[in-house]
Amino acid sequence: MKAPLPADEHARLAALHEANVLDTAPEEDFDDIALLASEICGTPMGLVSLVDENRQWFKAKVGVDLDETRRELSFCAYAIHGHELLEVPDATVDRRFADNPYVQAEEGIRFYAGAPVVLDGTHAVGTVCVVDRVPRELSDAQRRALRSLARHAAVQLELRRFARHAGDVADRLRQLDRMKDSFLATVSHELRTPLSTIRGYLEMLLESDFDQETSRRFLSVMQRNSDRLLRLIDELLLVARLTEESIELEPAELDLAELVHQVIAACRPLAEHKEVGLHDRSGGPVPARGDGKRLAQALNHLVVNAIKFTGAGGEITIDATTDGEPQLIITDTGVGIPSDDLPHVFDRFYRCPSAEVMAVQGPGLGLAIVKSIIDAHHGSVHLDSKPGVGTTVRLTLPRR
Repeated sequence: MKAPLPADEHARLAALHEANVLDTAPEEDFDDIALLASEICGTPMGLVSLVDENRQWFKAKVGVDLDETRRELSFCAYAIHGHELLEVPDATVDRRFADNPYVQAEEGIRFYAGAPVVLDGTHAVGTVCVVDRVPRELSDAQRRALRSLARHAAVQLELRRFARHAGDVADRLRQLDRMKDSFLATVSHELRTPLSTIRGYLEMLLESDFDQETSRRFLSVMQRNSDRLLRLIDELLLVARLTEESIELEPAELDLAELVHQVIAACRPLAEHKEVGLHDRSGGPVPARGDGKRLAQALNHLVVNAIKFTGAGGEITIDATTDGEPQLIITDTGVGIPSDDLPHVFDRFYRCPSAEVMAVQGPGLGLAIVKSIIDAHHGSVHLDSKPGVGTTVRLTLPRR
């Protein structure tokens, strides 16, 4: 049987498309959800499934080779009719699914359980679901865990929608300067949503007894979201201060080459994880005067940015040199920036299209912070980029 359309189908699809997640690359947060759902429920298959107009697309999957299926064959098309978990103990005796080709196939689907992923507290756009080839039933603890994972998936989608709205609002902020403080206050409030992720995992840890490995996975996800939240709030607080006053510096004599060594050491684990080469081209000492903490913050932003936008096998070099004036030069072989986007890359909250395509997280504040820090030093930032070739950023400080 084909599932009827939900009463809120039009608004439901609008909410799903607004999240801008369909057909995006895999992401660790969603992969963790699918894996945990499978492990907690003891099923060979776990999915984060999103129901589009004519298809069911899998944002994350465990034990499944398909990327999508036709909507009329989808169990999740029934689950999105409400906000309660849908459980099918044996699909062969359920008139809604008995004739489904995935049920009739050899070693076909027998068991299904899906918790709706609800946006705005209203629209079910998909599910976190588990599937098995034998009939079964979930325990109460497993049902609670599946619902908590669905709430976590909803939080991740809401963050995407918020980031997209933030970009739209930022366009208006460039024209209406008086709206900045209000907007930043709203952003600071909305960025608390990662706390919902942490709370969801805490609920599961407190409600049930999990083995050590599953508990470790829970804690790892919580730690990652906590770190992300702290970074975002730190950046927002810095940008908020910049709307009222310039950055306060604590200038001192420093060596830019040593600064490069420190930042590379901090960023190397991320580069190795992305399989990107990270090379220190600085030679002898490069004396300069500035705020070492702020300059390290700017350089770290640029190096992390380069790693995020450089594919596996790519190369990044960082050099500290002097040609009359002290300079830091960061060159990558990443995706590059189209010429139309170059005038906007230092704008607050600006995210280039490649950030959406590559599912790079962040509110678009990094380059704006870099420019503010260098401006406060009375220096300059110059960026050259070519799509498909790479990007070079040159930070120049005044003579001592």
